[in-house]
Amino acid sequence: MIKKVVNYDGYDYDYTKYWKDREYENNAEHLVLDKFLKDKHGSWFIDIGGSYGRLADTYANKFDRCIVLDYSLKTLKKNLHIVKEKFPNVTFIAANAYKMPFRPNSFDGGLMVRVLHHIERQEEYFNELTRILKDDSIYIQEFANKIHLKARIRALLKRDKALLSKEPLQQPTINMEGSRDGDVSFLNYHPQYIKEILETCNIEVKDRQGCSFFRIPLFKKILGANLLTLLEEIFQKLLPNSNIPPSIFLKTEIDKDDEEETSYETLQQILVCPMCKSSLAFGENKAICDNCHKEYIKDDNIWDFRVE
Repeated sequence: MIKKVVNYDGYDYDYTKYWKDREYENNAEHLVLDKFLKDKHGSWFIDIGGSYGRLADTYANKFDRCIVLDYSLKTLKKNLHIVKEKFPNVTFIAANAYKMPFRPNSFDGGLMVRVLHHIERQEEYFNELTRILKDDSIYIQEFANKIHLKARIRALLKRDKALLSKEPLQQPTINMEGSRDGDVSFLNYHPQYIKEILETCNIEVKDRQGCSFFRIPLFKKILGANLLTLLEEIFQKLLPNSNIPPSIFLKTEIDKDDEEETSYETLQQILVCPMCKSSLAFGENKAICDNCHKEYIKDDNIWDFRVE
């Protein structure tokens, strides 16, 4: 049975509050993205599952036009004006990561951070991703590391053999990011599992970086965010390929043989029906598919292309 797409609108959940006491983790992730996106430039960039645009400052000044895609329309509406004030070239779109409303070969780059734990159909997602990204484009994938140091110690003490398997590990979900137990996936991944899926989808890993080495409440309480960020920077340089930390970032490149030489200047030029991928006829605040005739609405300057 295929579960529905995770929709935090049903929980009335404010993801910005989750990050209020996580300055260190935010800094750690910015260190990785600044490293991976250094000297990168392009026309279109997409932040998949980007929520309220937390990471926009890592790419918005490098790419001409950027899209934050998320399934939570409430989150996008609440934060659009805040992001637009800082980054006028960022557009918010509500959509399903499995069925994105874009033409093939639209984007020069993209990323997904702290979202893959919700993706149950990983190969389906990565195939959709390669469809919308150009050949040789950069894509950064973060995932929760199943075999990090604390998990290994815990498994050893409990004699739990689950870590020996490459299959994703479902974490308990009570009170995690506002969810209720059992209705949201929180998957931790074995690095080899992710590597094999990426290879299947013609996504080549170019670089790897462990992140959040000191994600331990006691460390954060005693040492503080500034000192931990300094230590994080040192450890990221010393142990980039380590499986010690709970988070791993992969810098990848899309390898495609069917590249179409295209150049899109406006949002309407890259948008298509997410269901059948046909062209759209645009009105003032709506778009109708030329093929299946499904209608999509622009709500408070945010296109709603959410489909199951």
